[in-house]
Amino acid sequence: MCTNRSYGNISLLLLLLFSIMVSKGASIEWAGPVTIHVQNDIQGNDVLHMHCRSNDDDLGQRMLHQGEEWHWSFRAIPGFTYFWCDFRWYDNWDHRWYNGTFDAYHANGLKNKYKKYSAENCPWSARRDGFYLYRGDKKEWQKRDVWRTE
Repeated sequence: MCTNRSYGNISLLLLLLFSIMVSKGASIEWAGPVTIHVQNDIQGNDVLHMHCRSNDDDLGQRMLHQGEEWHWSFRAIPGFTYFWCDFRWYDNWDHRWYNGTFDAYHANGLKNKYKKYSAENCPWSARRDGFYLYRGDKKEWQKRDVWRTE
């Protein structure tokens, strides 16, 4: 039979174990810093407008001229870190606007959704026909998404 004192001791023991688990988990060094690169490789376009953010960080709006690149780095928390970007550009050849919202990084479970592409570097290329990610293991660019017209 358990007494109130036994419940108190069990509660204290559980609290102590939980505290140790949390402190050990907080000291775990996850993978090294992740760097996201976005390059404007859209021919016939002067400016790529972009706005990248996560649930915690708003990286602000940027304008990349053709051939320009912008990057940022962070430490990913497995299962939680998620960055996405809104893009918009004007096609000087077809005289219309294109846009898209794409995942730049999504830590899914204990591994990065794009780990097979590039574990610590996520090089993206905005092109006329879509958004590409460099796959390091195959040494090639692969289309990941397409633009929408306005």
